[in-house]
Amino acid sequence: MTIPAASQGRFGAAFEWLGVERAWHRTRGSADVVIGIVDEGVQVDHPLLGPNIQRDLAHNPASGGSHEIAGTHAAGVAAGRISEVERFSGVAPDARILPIRFTNGTGPQALDLAHAIEYAVEMGACIINVSPVGEVSEPLVQRAIQYAAARNVLVVCSAPAANSPIALADGDRVPNQINVLSIGEQWQPMANCARQSAHLAAPGFARVPKWRGSGHSELLGNAIGAAYVSGCAALLKTLNPAWGYHELKEHLLASCTVRPELEGRCQSAAVLNVANAVLGPIELVGDSRPVTWPSLSDAVLEWRLRYRAALCANVVALFRPHGDAHWRELAVARTGALKMTIPGAALRRSTGTLRLACRESNFSTEEIALTIA
Repeated sequence: MTIPAASQGRFGAAFEWLGVERAWHRTRGSADVVIGIVDEGVQVDHPLLGPNIQRDLAHNPASGGSHEIAGTHAAGVAAGRISEVERFSGVAPDARILPIRFTNGTGPQALDLAHAIEYAVEMGACIINVSPVGEVSEPLVQRAIQYAAARNVLVVCSAPAANSPIALADGDRVPNQINVLSIGEQWQPMANCARQSAHLAAPGFARVPKWRGSGHSELLGNAIGAAYVSGCAALLKTLNPAWGYHELKEHLLASCTVRPELEGRCQSAAVLNVANAVLGPIELVGDSRPVTWPSLSDAVLEWRLRYRAALCANVVALFRPHGDAHWRELAVARTGALKMTIPGAALRRSTGTLRLACRESNFSTEEIALTIA
């Protein structure tokens, strides 16, 4: 596929699709958030990955080789470091990458896929990206993912193939697993996946670290979409450290953008939207020019919803006077009300900044200058 140069942006067409750079105004991830990349290896000394790699000295089962290519690509998309020179970045460039190699071979340090997932949990990964598609449906692997659920870890996988025994139409067998359909720029699936086996879709094209080289290359693949979702989950986990797999999965699905082309292709008929997920559901009506309110009269504050999220049910108006480090609550309302009345008794003459925040989560609008005259 040829991606038009005009739509590439700084870091590629997929970043433009997903609004990744807009999300970075809020967060780029955190070193406290670890993404486990479970694959056949990752090139840990790649200049676009190395600074973000969390070293695992206890698990070093094999020397480098071409088996590392897929894992290197997934790690780069999820949490590769920013390079303005190479015009490359992962979705969560400040998060940490924990490479966990699995193999179907033998040896004293050779982990199979099920044990690799369990090992990633034990090593502190809060999000696990599983690239191999065919083996995820095996009973032992499913039990390993259930073990991850017991430790509140989200497991992101590519959507199972059409002949997979996993049928999500009958209900999710493991609630912490989220399956991702990789799609092309024309919204077409990149692989023959089981109908309704995916929860959501994500781009199947990316800039990826060039294996055993410098810089990046363009890639199309049916496992790429999962890495975008893993990176977005890392951004959400940074904003909301107390969230477990349930909150992450629910919010990822709630913040997606519905597309008619995906009807019947995935359960949500929607594509990942990183900007929506990270910026949150509420935004102020109007522009961000300075606002002046009279101190003796009630004021009305309005907002719009990008999407509806159960984890953002109440909106609070917060004001911070200049020179003060603390925010003061002015009023609260239900998110769906789309406006609130701030009583004049709460307005004292001052200048400062105003923002709206979700009470149940760490999402807020942009700050605007406010003068209470």
